[in-house]
Amino acid sequence: MIAEIEMGHLATIHHQRAIKKLVFGLEKLFLNGEIPYEPLPETDIDPGNPDSKCPDLILQDNSHLTVPVIIEVATNRGWKTDFLKLRRLIDDTDFGIVEGFVLNFETNTWHRYNKAGQISEDTSWSEVLMIDLQKIMD
Repeated sequence: MIAEIEMGHLATIHHQRAIKKLVFGLEKLFLNGEIPYEPLPETDIDPGNPDSKCPDLILQDNSHLTVPVIIEVATNRGWKTDFLKLRRLIDDTDFGIVEGFVLNFETNTWHRYNKAGQISEDTSWSEVLMIDLQKIMD
């Protein structure tokens, strides 16, 4: 049985700026052929499903229609909750998610989780994309 997974909506200016910075930086890498996946903000993982989850940012594999990487952008107060939601989404669904990140934009810290169950604190290195996501934010 799949656990209920809720992805929230936080539309503060600082939250949206962090998402925008990630999207623009990743889009540039995608268009230059430096990463193979298309970055899409606030996009349903399971299109057509009214209960589809919508992380802040997905990286879509257009060839296989999977989502290898997801990113949530959170506050200092909410990052732990978002991290738990991200873990459940990776562990309990089959959308091809290999790794996920939560960026705490207030402290500029990253938290990574992968399909193998590995938790990495304070790392922005993506093994899937082979890039340091923090460099986009600098």
